Amino acid sequence: MTGLARRTGLSIRLVRTALEITVLAVGWVLGGIVGAGTVLYALLIGPAVQAFLPLVTVRLPSPSAASAQKDLTRTP
Repeated sequence: MTGLARRTGLSIRLVRTALEITVLAVGWVLGGIVGAGTVLYALLIGPAVQAFLPLVTVRLPSPSAASAQKDLTRTP
């Protein structure tokens, strides 16, 4: 999900919703039962993830910034 969002430039909400709808459609084609709860989940999980993902995201420094920081802290 995050890889597709980064690669395509689309929002997390749109990518996640598209993935869930695709999985729902494949399940239905294979003979699964699709109920109202399944459809609601597929449509609402994308916006929910978009809203809450920033709360649990850990931002790591880029490799170049991390190596620069190491160089600054080295003692001769």
